[in-house]
Amino acid sequence: MATRRAFAEAWPDAEFVQAVLAQLPWYHQLALLDKLHTPEERRWYAEKAIENNWSRNVLVSQIDTRLHQRSGSAVTNFKHTLPQPDSDLAVSVSSMKQIVQACVSKWEYPFPVFG
Repeated sequence: MATRRAFAEAWPDAEFVQAVLAQLPWYHQLALLDKLHTPEERRWYAEKAIENNWSRNVLVSQIDTRLHQRSGSAVTNFKHTLPQPDSDLAVSVSSMKQIVQACVSKWEYPFPVFG
């Protein structure tokens, strides 16, 4: 019952629930509720999860690495110098590089490193 109440409070816009959230599995929605505190962030991550067909694990990883805060922060000229499909791909690759760097910085190496 508490989850239903939290869901209703987090998503008061019935149109958004029917149009967007209906496309996400329940566990994606729970991750959005549990990990995010503002309606704007929840909406942004929900839309990106649908747009990019993210699994729940990828969604959680994107939230943990704060993709919303990092997106659009890289200054590039890709949109102006490359044709449309290539510019989108270049932007995606740049974003992926930032994500990988953020993840790698959190990793601990459990195996011995030989020098």
